[in-house]
Amino acid sequence: MAGDTVPFRQVVLKVHSRCDLACDHCYVYEHADQSWRGRPNELDSSTAARIAHRVAEHAAAHRLPEIRIVLHGGEPLLLGPHRMRELLDTLRAAISPVTRLDLRIHTNAVQLTEEYLDLFAEYEVKVGVSLDGDRAANDRHRLYRGARSSYDQVLASLARLREPAYRHLYAGLLCTIDIANDPIAVYRGLVAQQPPRVDLLLPHATWEHQPIGLTSARDPGRPTEGDGEYAGWLDAVFDAWDADGRPMPIRTFESVLGALYGRPATTEALGLNPVDLLVIETDGTLEQVDSLKTAYEGAAATGLDVWSNTLDEAAAIPGIAVRRQGIDGVSAVCRECALVRVCGGGLYPHRYRPGHGFDNPSVYCADLKEMITHVADAEIRHGRGPATLGGRRAAPGPGESSSTPEDRDDGLDLGAEEFAELAAGHGSPATIRVMTRNQAALRRDLLALIAREGPQQDQRFAQAWDLLAALSGQDPEAVAKALAHPYVRVWAVQLLTDLRNGEAAAADVHHLEAVAASAAVHARHGARVPVPVRDGVAPLPGFGALAAGPRAQTWCDTGSADERDLVRPLRRIDAAGLQITIEDTDPYRACHGTPTARLNTEEADAWARALPGAIAYIDEYMPEFAPGLRTGLTTIMPMRRAEDGTHRSAAARHAFGSIGVALPEDPALLALLLVHEFQHVKLGALLDIAALYDVTDTEPRYYAPWRRDPRPLEGLLQGTYAHIAVVEFWRMRRAQATGAERDAAETRFARWRLHTVEAVEQLLKSGSLTALGESFITGMSRTIDSWRDEKVNPSALRAAQRAAADNRAEFEDRLRALS
Repeated sequence: MAGDTVPFRQVVLKVHSRCDLACDHCYVYEHADQSWRGRPNELDSSTAARIAHRVAEHAAAHRLPEIRIVLHGGEPLLLGPHRMRELLDTLRAAISPVTRLDLRIHTNAVQLTEEYLDLFAEYEVKVGVSLDGDRAANDRHRLYRGARSSYDQVLASLARLREPAYRHLYAGLLCTIDIANDPIAVYRGLVAQQPPRVDLLLPHATWEHQPIGLTSARDPGRPTEGDGEYAGWLDAVFDAWDADGRPMPIRTFESVLGALYGRPATTEALGLNPVDLLVIETDGTLEQVDSLKTAYEGAAATGLDVWSNTLDEAAAIPGIAVRRQGIDGVSAVCRECALVRVCGGGLYPHRYRPGHGFDNPSVYCADLKEMITHVADAEIRHGRGPATLGGRRAAPGPGESSSTPEDRDDGLDLGAEEFAELAAGHGSPATIRVMTRNQAALRRDLLALIAREGPQQDQRFAQAWDLLAALSGQDPEAVAKALAHPYVRVWAVQLLTDLRNGEAAAADVHHLEAVAASAAVHARHGARVPVPVRDGVAPLPGFGALAAGPRAQTWCDTGSADERDLVRPLRRIDAAGLQITIEDTDPYRACHGTPTARLNTEEADAWARALPGAIAYIDEYMPEFAPGLRTGLTTIMPMRRAEDGTHRSAAARHAFGSIGVALPEDPALLALLLVHEFQHVKLGALLDIAALYDVTDTEPRYYAPWRRDPRPLEGLLQGTYAHIAVVEFWRMRRAQATGAERDAAETRFARWRLHTVEAVEQLLKSGSLTALGESFITGMSRTIDSWRDEKVNPSALRAAQRAAADNRAEFEDRLRALS
């Protein structure tokens, strides 16, 4: 990384500073900052080349796997198709050799011709369109000079954008809220355009220039007071969207939901994720987000430009840096609020107040509080929401228990709502936390059995157990942290099995020393304790490996967690806010199969580049799987790549929280492997505490449509559950891919959907399910049923059917041969 600079991952590039509409709510032309008047009308070729160079330089310095450039204005289509092609050529030539270039354009669409759409298809430019809803709402503000409506031209452009040749370019609609408009009419008007996504924007306002339509003045000293006029409007839209089955993502609500479940927000206006966006004007000046122009003249200015300054220099500007500080970047009033991790203090420009700067809550504070609470309560009524919000328990919905997981005193109780979430293939953070407590209890039980059945005459074993027992009384949390390392249970199960068979190896017996030492380091025990040496180093679970000499033990100073003592410290990667440990030292990690050796710096850097993109992909495109994965996935073991080029990944029944993966080239495929294997992790944890089938049914006699050899019932169940996530991945992938990649994704979606439907039917007619198992498979079936009516192109369907038929025929041949 280039120093400690947090890189920009999005650039809003102003390609034209004028507009062909005269929208009276536009922050560029109608608010305090009028700097557009002194800028060139359009981006010239030399400035475009310099910008492309600076963006490529920034992406290379920070090893960014992708950078997004949004072409903006004014109205960017005023640049004209010929100049637009020149610009796209310039950007692609400079940036594509360095990183993946994600190109977008945001337009009013009145000039979105087929010529433009053909150009955008060639350069894979996604198109976002401003539309304020139905005709009445749109014509309130979005007019030509002279008050002529733009509505018919925009709808004609959207009709072109929805044509099969261009549909893959359709990024979504952006709607600015006006509470004078009927919220349901606006919502229906947006839905009618079949958008893949909608953004609802609060109109830009500050404490000085407050939002239009308030029935009472607002005081930043009393930020939760107010009448919530905008919240009422948003709540009405949310209720209609919710009642319709949430037909397309609405980013405002999806961001609230994401933050409630611990995911990063997907909009700058909510949440505490660092802002990673920079604006570049037509003259090459670097600016902060240009919605700041609503505050005062020059509010967005940095004094920097692409001719004299790097993008890293812009990242150090105080106004940008403060928006990367999470909770420390919001006002003191906001830091005291229970909802700050959801609202993030609101959009930064909306906090401005003369004399106090931006150190205030949002002028929409009352509205945000009401809207967030409304969304959270709806989730809880549906039986899938967070257990608490701001320290209060929301009213139980139908069929929902009034107790939270924290109320249970045994840690092993999986409630009906948690079971239903898992059956659907998902699992909220609360559900995964229940599973985590279950696993902690199982590990404690295993350690107790090892203590009873271990070699009491072995002095090293006995002393390690005495240390662990003493620490458990002094600092039980430290012991729990040590036992939570995923491979502790793998070791414990192996050792216990070997002890009972009279085959326990000394290395496995003495690994108890390493577990005890890890607990002592967590507790900062303040003494030197022994750690066994294996293969020239001394592995310390959860930390890495200590340097070692020729003796059987080395010594660990447990009063310090200073990783300079570690010759092989574990790498921790911040993957879009999720901390993931890359485990390449633990001797029991081979439970996944084919582990790599210790990663070198280049290999570790490749993981550090790939994981953030993969987790962000899951957040954006698989939001029902993201919360559970974010709560339960802690560790990844790098696997060796397969020689035949196939993707390799694995989960181990006793390594909860961990998966093994061979790093693929594409972050999206890494996302697929992560969600696939985490399905196995969840189901394995459930099978530890719930009898879903007759465990004596171990004969490999079942047809798994993705295999050509007969499978035992548990193998079929595990594969089917994992493929719920696989189908969802390809379902979303086909919606975002283009060209041949989209065709391939369409075929895979059709194929895996067909396979998974058949596998569920196999499970239901197996005759070996318990009543609880039938309930679980029925829940899986409901998720699968929701995909059945989705259309796929005929060639993809035929290819899927051929593959299924060929697979079934070979299975039947093998089954006959076995009998």
